[in-house]
Amino acid sequence: MAGLDGTRDEPSAVPVTAGERGLRVAVLGPLVVRRDGVPVDPGRRGQRLLLIRLLLADGHAVAPETLCEDLWRGRPPAAAMPSLYAQVSRVRGVLEQRRRGSRDFEVLVTEPAGYALRIPPGARDTVCFTEALTRARRDLAASRAADALRGVEEALGMWRGAALADAVGHPFARPEAARLEDLRLGAAELRAAALLLTGQLPRAVTAAERLTGRHPLRETGWALLLRALYLAGRGPEALRRYEEVRRHLADALGLDPGPELRALHDGILRNDLPPLTPPDSPPAGDSTPQPSLPPTTQSAQHTERPTLAGLPAPREGRPAPLCRPAQLPDDLKVFAGRETESAWLSAPGLPPDRDGPGAARVVLIGGSAGVGKTAFAVHHAHQVARHFPDGRLFVDLCGFHPHTPPLDPAAVLHGFLTALGVPAQRVPEDTAARTALFRSTLAGRRVLVVLDNARDEEQVRPLLPNGPGCLTLVTSRSRLTGLVAGEGARPLPLALPPESEAYEILARRLGPARLRAEPEAAAAIVRLCGRLPLALAVIAARAVLNPTFPLSAVADELRETGGRLDALTTLDAGTDPRTVFSWSYRALDEPATRLFRLLALHPGPDITVPAAASLAALPVARARRLLTELAQVRLVEQPAPGRYALHDLLREYAAGLIHEADTGAERDAATARVLDHYAFTGHAGNRLLNHEPRPVDPGPPTPGTVPERPRDPGEVARWFTAEQLVLTRVFQTAVARRLDRHVITLGRVLKEHLNRHERWSEGVEVLTSALAAARRLGDRDEQGRCLRMLGVMHGEMGHGDEAVIHLDRAAALFDDAPGGLDTLIERVRTQYAASYVLGLLGRDAEALERAERALELARGTGDPLWMSDPLTAVAKFHTLLGRPEQGIAYSEEAISVFQGLNAPWREAMCWNNLGRAYGAVGRHRQALASHRRALTVFEEGHDRKHVIRSLTCIGDTHLAMGDRSAARAAWTRALEGADGPEKDTFEGLKDVRARLTALDTEAAGAAHV
Repeated sequence: MAGLDGTRDEPSAVPVTAGERGLRVAVLGPLVVRRDGVPVDPGRRGQRLLLIRLLLADGHAVAPETLCEDLWRGRPPAAAMPSLYAQVSRVRGVLEQRRRGSRDFEVLVTEPAGYALRIPPGARDTVCFTEALTRARRDLAASRAADALRGVEEALGMWRGAALADAVGHPFARPEAARLEDLRLGAAELRAAALLLTGQLPRAVTAAERLTGRHPLRETGWALLLRALYLAGRGPEALRRYEEVRRHLADALGLDPGPELRALHDGILRNDLPPLTPPDSPPAGDSTPQPSLPPTTQSAQHTERPTLAGLPAPREGRPAPLCRPAQLPDDLKVFAGRETESAWLSAPGLPPDRDGPGAARVVLIGGSAGVGKTAFAVHHAHQVARHFPDGRLFVDLCGFHPHTPPLDPAAVLHGFLTALGVPAQRVPEDTAARTALFRSTLAGRRVLVVLDNARDEEQVRPLLPNGPGCLTLVTSRSRLTGLVAGEGARPLPLALPPESEAYEILARRLGPARLRAEPEAAAAIVRLCGRLPLALAVIAARAVLNPTFPLSAVADELRETGGRLDALTTLDAGTDPRTVFSWSYRALDEPATRLFRLLALHPGPDITVPAAASLAALPVARARRLLTELAQVRLVEQPAPGRYALHDLLREYAAGLIHEADTGAERDAATARVLDHYAFTGHAGNRLLNHEPRPVDPGPPTPGTVPERPRDPGEVARWFTAEQLVLTRVFQTAVARRLDRHVITLGRVLKEHLNRHERWSEGVEVLTSALAAARRLGDRDEQGRCLRMLGVMHGEMGHGDEAVIHLDRAAALFDDAPGGLDTLIERVRTQYAASYVLGLLGRDAEALERAERALELARGTGDPLWMSDPLTAVAKFHTLLGRPEQGIAYSEEAISVFQGLNAPWREAMCWNNLGRAYGAVGRHRQALASHRRALTVFEEGHDRKHVIRSLTCIGDTHLAMGDRSAARAAWTRALEGADGPEKDTFEGLKDVRARLTALDTEAAGAAHV
């Protein structure tokens, strides 16, 4: 679909006419129509949607059936067509009032293919915005910062709200709305840079603050903010904000800041900032080409003009080509999708610089087997072929082929040269000489070269032209990193198409009507094919050959066949997914193929290098090299740094291979190793957080397991954040296979993580499965531990009856167990847990009794370690029951115990209890000091929940001292400390918000009086 800024892959078949002078349309906000500067009511919602939908077609005709589908979101009613005709009539009445009653319309016209809207580009605010933004970018690039600032502020001033606001929620509007919003973000970033360059530092800081607030994970805004703060004399604040974004990126994405932010941070530390590189191109996500110049007569000042392919026009006086080869295969008539990638390839300004020496463009189209690399390369080559009048060369290099070896570059060069008209007797024998002649022959010419299915860099390098008028498209499963580094090639990875494009692939092959008749079956086919274009093509071919078969039968076959690959099998090796995958698999050596097979045992969605090392019982460095090999041939993808993933069909292919090549014992051992990897890494992380003294020893890991060893609490927090979905899946794997010992060890890891993040309902599910496993094993101690933690989590959720029942069952199990120190410790823990839960339920007197019982049992162990938690609980409940002096005494005793044990987290809990007791007797300064000591420990340990609680206590203490400003500051800091989804997760935040609301209400009342 063409963009609202007038850009498209092909020029309109019919010239756009003005229609009615003075008509202007604005969609950068709610739809506005003006005639001669006077607003005109565009009508009701249906008329507005119709007008927007036709605007998106950019002068092309849209069939009535398509309009009905889009305007009614794929579910047009029976009366949709008459309603559409009525809407068209009303819109014409708005746009062409002078022609009411006439059938000779000039704006909303009827064509054989449907309805078309003839509004010139300059009458649309989207075009005006894009042109103003382009001028501002050019001004900034030319060091005219003041002009750029005026231009970009003019562009941003055209916005009145969300793009295409009247069409929110309609699928037809989403791509263009997203593109425009990306341009708007790029304009806001350009404005901040222009403010910096014009020395308007306070305004630059404000603009950058707004960017980071709205887009906290986008580093461009942060870089502008840090630079503005530093230049405004606020260097320390800039350093603090860098730490803020570093923590935010780590917590939210598990990533460190990028090179630009790191370089800026270093420059601030050295008082030597790197130069500012203004944003001079559309932001990430906007790959739509800017409008190229129309084909007009060239002036004397301009010898070149950009074209759609982004290459210069032919120079005058260039030599006439000997021959004009036209070797491209036929374009796929049912090709669909890849509009974003096509736009990127067509962008006029795509580096390298057209004017530099040896500036032939080389684009590497990569992707996994079956993703459609060749089809896309050939399709795009046909789209831009007219820009290469001197010929189009194509060759299948057979880099990955089951029977044909990779082609020798010398043989390919011989074919290219003779196709270009070089007599065979003049073709040199030497490969280097052939390359030199090939490049000489193409000098000054405009030739498109498509090198399909390349094996490696050495096969491609001799085949690259070096003339500025040539474009080379290379497709390969290999990444060909050497061409990027050595030849400046630009990689264009083809990912799986989104669901909308995958649906379009089916629609182009089967017809929209057949998909509309069975929308659920069509969606199921897209999902079961994993959106892989090759798989979709195979299934579509089968459906075409059996037109009477319902699509639901095709979907059922995919579901019910032993594997989806079996349902996709064909007799043609070039279209059978299993065969196509095998070409990449066979290109690997044995260690890499073994790792690929083993990856099928990992439940996903992705795996890290250390986990892969455990899976395959390999050193970490060796596993990293093998994963790199697999990524090079696209058998695995890398969705994030350090993480690797398998496509669903490749996972199924690997699963089939592992059952053929590896024994059951080998598969079981690999599964045990990878489960142990997560269990033992998580166990080490939980120990580092030091929340539980002397946790249960999980025993030795399976031989070959190499667990990770996190170094500090921050690293532990990032590991759990990055692995939380993987942990859930490996636990489910253990449950499904009844690997009961792994269910228990992984359950211990997960329940600690889930409890820290107050995800108690998930924790109950995990513990219920672990309890069942313990019962199957007859492990009474583990049953008691599971019941005890189930009681705690039910208590946190307010399920008082369930909590008490579980705790009583746990107590009964340990009371009936044989005597001994271990049993006594479990009894202490159970009584302490009961006191905690009773406190949650508001039954403080009963809670104190249980805490005192736990303390009595703990003194019997003779180990102060087990006295510490009961002492903390006794102190807490004495304070809550109005006996703060006793609370102080017990808290001080508990603190002394924890200091001797070097247990800072538990000591911090005591400091908070002591602070509350001090506050109850009016010793507020001592209370503040206690809470601050606790806060420091919790912040260092990345314990967000208890950071919030400590700050809440600090605010309460300030309020008791009459300092409302300090109280507000502490509570506000508590809210700022909970990033992302945790703002709605931690229960303590509700209390903080309530305190702030009460403070605001009190202040408002005082002001009113």
